[in-house]
Amino acid sequence: MKCNSCKKKMKLHKRFQGDGYQWCCTRNAHHHTDITASVRKGSMFFRSRLSLRQHLEFIYRFSQGLRQRQMDLIEDGIAGSSRTLTKMTSALRKVCISAMTKLRQRGGMRVGGPHHFVMIDESKFSHKRKYNRGRVGSTWRRSKKWVLGILEVGVTTRKPILKIVSKRSSAQMLPVVRHYVRRGTSIITDEWRAYRGLSDLGYDHHTVCHKRHFVHPLTRAHTQHLERAWQKFKVDVWRHRANRNTKLLKQYLKIIEWEHWLAKKHKWGILGRLLHDIRKMYKSHS
Repeated sequence: MKCNSCKKKMKLHKRFQGDGYQWCCTRNAHHHTDITASVRKGSMFFRSRLSLRQHLEFIYRFSQGLRQRQMDLIEDGIAGSSRTLTKMTSALRKVCISAMTKLRQRGGMRVGGPHHFVMIDESKFSHKRKYNRGRVGSTWRRSKKWVLGILEVGVTTRKPILKIVSKRSSAQMLPVVRHYVRRGTSIITDEWRAYRGLSDLGYDHHTVCHKRHFVHPLTRAHTQHLERAWQKFKVDVWRHRANRNTKLLKQYLKIIEWEHWLAKKHKWGILGRLLHDIRKMYKSHS
């Protein structure tokens, strides 16, 4: 942290109130007046009334994928209102999305290649109203929203790419495949007609008909890895109530991508990666 007055580095000094520390500059250039600043300055905790312990507890729960029921979090003393919790969740979502945006900009989010297998399927993520009750927002139409899933399967890794498409047509889905999947990849899909042009695009295309068998008897091709992934992704989306509208669903799909592409690879796990991305994001803002 640099002093706003002399532009020199400030030092951390202990204090007996608040967060226990503060930035301090005691140089003579200030005419014997100490320049101080909050230890939170330049961080995501700046101007927050919550204690650092409350923030760190919430970050831990977010990283562990624990259910974010607002009533439970309020009862546990992490925040005093639903509005505060919504802001905290939104801030962490922005951190994850920012990290994925930088990964895409570096060209690091591509899958496949020769001798690599990628599974592609589409599935509907929608908010179901129990007994036809509840409101349906004007931005959400169940019949028009599909998620195209691209999953590279390695020995120990799974790399999902999840994109919302308005229709299950070749015009909507093939450009997404071309953008994220390298030429020469062995692609496995079902027999939906929108995938018929994959071979013409330079891919080794295999199909399996789920009406007859889940594993092709000759090629042994199947999409069961992606089918299992769909189940987990949908449970996570439902658990976090991220299927209420298209914008929120799109954000949470990026968080799923962040978890598999970045967080699970970090040497200190998901929590370590989240803290790393928080530091990177707010370091660039300071």
